[in-house]
Amino acid sequence: MDQNTVTHTYIMRVIQKLRSLRRKKEYSQEYMAFMLNISQNAYSRLENGKTPLTIHRLFEICDLLKVEPAEFLGPDVLG
Repeated sequence: MDQNTVTHTYIMRVIQKLRSLRRKKEYSQEYMAFMLNISQNAYSRLENGKTPLTIHRLFEICDLLKVEPAEFLGPDVLG
């Protein structure tokens, strides 16, 4: 497995965990988008891996979900 594949797989796991936490809190994509001051379509693209997840955006989302960014470095994300 090359480095790009590992990186892509890791990022997709982070995004899956974000989606799971959002759903657990019963937040809609519309709500998240509103709170992040972006469109629902932009948020959907982020959650589907079509838009890159920046560190800045990750921290904003973690703040909304009330979780620590370090939670995404755990063994359940790394596989």
